[in-house]
Amino acid sequence: MIAMLGRIGLQSLALSFAFGRVAALDLDVTGQDSIKSTAKTLAGGIVAFYNDSLKADGIPGLFPDPYYWWEAGAVFHGLIEYSHLTGDSQYDSLVSEALQWQLGDDKAFMPANQTGSLGNDDQSTWGLAAITAAEVGFPKPKDGNWIDYAVNVFDTQLSRLQAENGTCGGGLRWQMLTFNTGYDYKDSTSNGNFFLLAARLAKLTGDATYSEWAEKSFIWAKDIGLISDSYAVYDGASAKQGCESISKIEWSYHNGIYAEGAALMSNITNGAQNWTDAVKGLVNASSVFLDYNVLVEVACENSGECDVDQRAYKGITARSLARAALSAPVVADSIKTILQASAKGAASACSGSGEDVSCKFSWAESDSKGETASAKDGNLGEVFDALEVVQALLYPQAKAIVSGDGQGSGSGSGDATQTGGASGTSGTASPQQTGAAGVNVASIIAALALAFAVVLSY
Repeated sequence: MIAMLGRIGLQSLALSFAFGRVAALDLDVTGQDSIKSTAKTLAGGIVAFYNDSLKADGIPGLFPDPYYWWEAGAVFHGLIEYSHLTGDSQYDSLVSEALQWQLGDDKAFMPANQTGSLGNDDQSTWGLAAITAAEVGFPKPKDGNWIDYAVNVFDTQLSRLQAENGTCGGGLRWQMLTFNTGYDYKDSTSNGNFFLLAARLAKLTGDATYSEWAEKSFIWAKDIGLISDSYAVYDGASAKQGCESISKIEWSYHNGIYAEGAALMSNITNGAQNWTDAVKGLVNASSVFLDYNVLVEVACENSGECDVDQRAYKGITARSLARAALSAPVVADSIKTILQASAKGAASACSGSGEDVSCKFSWAESDSKGETASAKDGNLGEVFDALEVVQALLYPQAKAIVSGDGQGSGSGSGDATQTGGASGTSGTASPQQTGAAGVNVASIIAALALAFAVVLSY
């Protein structure tokens, strides 16, 4: 009888393994080696997909449809962080090439192949990647400096913002071109990224002009109601209606970037009460995105209706919260709790290795929503999210970033010195079909053979 029960149990185990119950990534959220190892697995899956894409279309810096250009910027930003946080620099040349190819003639991340559908949010996403490269001493580009590229983005966006004083009293439009849908919308992504870029430039260069624009941008968002009195951050407002009509959808991405910017401003102003109140308020407001401290994209995740863009938001949120904790220790404990719970959930939602590392979108233990798939099989956003939240745990122990005098340390240092004052589809390859990641057939056969051999030995 005991032998029969054992046989039934092993048969069940073998069958469950065969049908995809692969072990989740093993993450110890307090162990540096475990965090780095898990991050390496996730980064490897992203880079494998990118290399395949590069072979297909030959244009560095792009992922194929359905991924928009902005998401590529966010992903390469994550890989810059990966190098800095883990010390694994094997992808530096690849990432540097990607950013430089997407600069455009003005070196402000407005490449010709994206111009027709370029939004302010898209451009600033790449600009934020460039300033991170400057901060961490990323290897110097062939022509120019990372800090100058970020400044160029700021300058071009400032000129657009200054032309908007007669519409809603300021603020950036979502789209740059009048004929694009979204030109008449002032969104929290574009304005939040501009605020964050200004704050980061202020911290990195010590130039008060940037902090003044950061403050103006934040006050404008508060005044028109994009940021509520309780620090909820809403999606955007209609410029046609004088920004009196506000879409009150909340995205974790917006909360994160405003929290990071407010934390930097609190740091720059030595804890000024208004900025300390703001960063504490924004972190408290992030509770709407939490399920037992695990990040949830509340506007779409519970319904299973998050689109390709929205499935990459939690990674950016995790990045910004981790950086906010460095600049504003007053919120560090709350953020640590969120990041540890979310990273554990993200690792549990991922499995496999190499190019077949697969993740699903939902991290909450009670939630089974979303398909598990690799980056190459349609879940680039999910793998990116997991990478960001896992490596975010490394920020407290990471090498300090440059600030103030613009001088960094390490191999690429010195590049931080300033010398100058709706997204488009990327690539031409066919869309990758979204679906469950395939399990290697040979591995299944080997596992089944082993399992059934044990069964038959009873």
